[in-house]
Amino acid sequence: MFSLKGKVALVTGASQGIGRAIALALSCAGASVVLAARNAEKLQGLAEEIGAAQGVALPVQMDVGEAQEVKSGFRQALDRFGRLDVVVVNAGIVTVGSVERGDPHAFEQVINVNLLGAWRTVRAVLPHVIAAKGYIIFVSSLAGTIQGPLHAAYNSSKAGLQAFANTLRLEVQGLGVDIGTAHLFYTDTETGRGAVEHPLIRGLPGIRMMKPSPVEETAAMLVRGMEHRSRTIVTPAGHLALLVPDVFQLAMERLALRNRWASIIHEQAKAVEREERLHE
Repeated sequence: MFSLKGKVALVTGASQGIGRAIALALSCAGASVVLAARNAEKLQGLAEEIGAAQGVALPVQMDVGEAQEVKSGFRQALDRFGRLDVVVVNAGIVTVGSVERGDPHAFEQVINVNLLGAWRTVRAVLPHVIAAKGYIIFVSSLAGTIQGPLHAAYNSSKAGLQAFANTLRLEVQGLGVDIGTAHLFYTDTETGRGAVEHPLIRGLPGIRMMKPSPVEETAAMLVRGMEHRSRTIVTPAGHLALLVPDVFQLAMERLALRNRWASIIHEQAKAVEREERLHE
């Protein structure tokens, strides 16, 4: 077991959702937590909540989409704690839309935050994590392994994140550093609900609306993974999907063909185009 008590942990995307829940769970486990996100007000509120429970937290306003902000935020963490043992690469956004009609700027932003933001974070922290013989965990998704419709940007970013984590693991093996990847499913957060329950997704027949996992349960699973310095963190049901992804992807493609998703998505795109023309 890797005791988190007395360790220093950085969590990106800590102002809400899974990141916030992870920060609270890490503090309960005895870690000092660096809270990194764009929303300074939410970070300050979370830091005060952790402090009221006798924990230690440093709020750091930081946008992982901006290289200079990542460097500046990390310097603040080092100035306060002087070390870094655990990094939770969690910051992420999602957009819903077809490849044909989706917002190009939104697509690029998802890649910039979810994938390039992870790279910027790791570049800044890696020497110090190596010095501490620490642990880096990438909060990814099963969408990085098995892709569904209308989430091309998110799916691509998470697939890239998993490839990045695998590459990094090869480059730090033998240095005392462990790299973990969490393959999450549908978690009950505002972002998760917005992606899974979006009207465009609901408009596709054959898709079952799943019950989301409580965010506290997801955070607890991730902290257990950190304590074991796990390579892979996934629910029991998700393990099968990781073992035979081609089978699940083929099933998704057959579902799409049977329910004529392509025609529906194309008609959705035409409807959006007509609506835009009415407002010109």
